[in-house]
Amino acid sequence: MSTLEFLALSNMVNSSEAMFDRRRRILRVARKMIGSDGLEHFNMRDLGKKADVSTRTIYNAFGSKETVIALAIYTFFEKFVTHLRFDTDATSFDGALERQITSTLRDVDFPQFMTAVAGLYFSPTLHEDIGTVLHDLATRSWTPWLAKIQARRQLEKSVNINDLLIDLSNLQYAKIHEWCTGAIDAEAFLIKTLCGILLMLSGATKGEARAEIRKTYIAIQQDEKWRKSLFSAARARIDAIKMESHNIKTGALI
Repeated sequence: MSTLEFLALSNMVNSSEAMFDRRRRILRVARKMIGSDGLEHFNMRDLGKKADVSTRTIYNAFGSKETVIALAIYTFFEKFVTHLRFDTDATSFDGALERQITSTLRDVDFPQFMTAVAGLYFSPTLHEDIGTVLHDLATRSWTPWLAKIQARRQLEKSVNINDLLIDLSNLQYAKIHEWCTGAIDAEAFLIKTLCGILLMLSGATKGEARAEIRKTYIAIQQDEKWRKSLFSAARARIDAIKMESHNIKTGALI
């Protein structure tokens, strides 16, 4: 069982329906607190008051503050990601690219939340469980494709996939930090993130994989029409999920 699966299932076996509902309420409140106030002042006492439960109940349900934060972040993105629809295979380069663009564009919609997440990622006291969650969220777009090209021997011999994924994660959170602090605007954030990822992948691959990456890298920078079409398609996916969520909340037919 992976760390994420353990976190998701922790203390939930044999739990009552009321406990499930209580856990969901706690995580919902925790997400709102992180999104509005960041993590600097996040504490279990305030969470308990806002979620209308005792601090002891939170610890009984989740075990630690770190697990609450990890699951709050994980469920914030997972709830959205699991409803996205893609026409391309996740193991293809185009599929990985579309998922990355959609993920990065989605981040732009949540500046407060991403500010908190980026600060957490680079914290010298980052808890292992939270680090696992953040790493997974940053790299899942590329993991299936990297496994495929490794099987096809299109990775450079010296490349270790786990190390490469860590570097990809570091790159993305660094760009998020630049955007959140105002060093770059949203459009530059999108383009610089994609170009940085492609440059890193280009150096790690060879053969057909590298040729495809280099072609895409050049196109993203020089073919504005094509680049905008990719971003528009990603925005359409995101808006479709938002509309679906709105319809469910309002009871409208989809």
